[in-house]
Amino acid sequence: MDLNRAVLPLGVVLRLAFASVIGAALLVDLWVLGVSRSYQVPFDSSILSARVGAVLCIAALGLFWARWPQPALWAAAVATAATSILATTRVGYDGTRFAFFTEFVVLPVLFGAVLARSTLWRWPLAVGLAVVAESVAFRSDESAIRWIVAISMLVLLGAAGSAVVYIRLRDHERRSSIEVARQSERLELARELHDVVGHHVTGIVVLAQAAQFTAAGDGVAGRIVDDSVLADIEAAGLETLTSIRRLVGMLRTDATTAGPPRLADVEALVDDLRRTHSVVDLVVDERTRRDWVPADLATTVLRLVQEATTNVRKHGDPAASARFELSRSATAFVLVVENGLLDDATAASGYGLLGMRERVDALGGSMQAEADADARRWMLRITLPLVVGVGR
Repeated sequence: MDLNRAVLPLGVVLRLAFASVIGAALLVDLWVLGVSRSYQVPFDSSILSARVGAVLCIAALGLFWARWPQPALWAAAVATAATSILATTRVGYDGTRFAFFTEFVVLPVLFGAVLARSTLWRWPLAVGLAVVAESVAFRSDESAIRWIVAISMLVLLGAAGSAVVYIRLRDHERRSSIEVARQSERLELARELHDVVGHHVTGIVVLAQAAQFTAAGDGVAGRIVDDSVLADIEAAGLETLTSIRRLVGMLRTDATTAGPPRLADVEALVDDLRRTHSVVDLVVDERTRRDWVPADLATTVLRLVQEATTNVRKHGDPAASARFELSRSATAFVLVVENGLLDDATAASGYGLLGMRERVDALGGSMQAEADADARRWMLRITLPLVVGVGR
């Protein structure tokens, strides 16, 4: 169970809150129109009915957009603006104040929603909504009140515009952070590619050189080994090594010459985690201890365990138990991590899991990460193929 799906999405909560505010503003407007009716002499029921209908229509349009925010925005914005400006142009001083609390709620929100869209029509429609919103002030009978109403609406429109700018900046920041995380992970994969390919190409070059040396020493006529072919293999291998070193050398920020990680390195990471989480178990099956993963996967396994221990340290409950399990078969390696969660943990979010999934997908593996909100437990299961083509 995903913790992010255990609660209502933020968009649903905001729409429900918006609908509640519309309902409250509508009640206030109907009360204002009812009070104004008692002061009207003579009483004209048609005028009052038209104004009540306009308020109800604008409230309904706001609720219509709140229920279907994607397809209904343009229709709701145009209809609301038309209804509001029509009601404003027909206002006359007849003793009945025209209520506008509902429009103070609906118009600024629609203004912000239109600005948030990345379309060509958003600017003219947003300007039109702003003009209509400010025209509401002309319904007031006194000039001083009109200024107060106009300034209040301007503040609400500014707040809506500022909210849109803030959301766009945060969205840009999030996208940039995701791209940086992916780029960093790909650079790490490029370094590992250099190490793995370089190892195998070096072996090819050494074999070619050894074969040439053996052939020269034997001096046997008609020997199957062709010295020119072996020389071509050697030259191609050396050229490949030089190109890879030149390319990946531009990506390196440090000169790492250590060999591939071993099981002891994984055990060291888990031991380090025990300094903050006392109950941590590491279970390694006999086959993994006897036959560790290939060198081209060892660095990836260490990175995955390192990120898993970081997540446990950040989001895990120190009082709860944590379990790391490593196992392998003839064709696949499996890493399982299970740990308790803090009450306010958001382990399903962040860029650590994104980087882990980037590595796993690149190797044709599979990754499952989920939380049990009831048991407050987090489970991560990663499967990596040990044979080319497995898991693709």
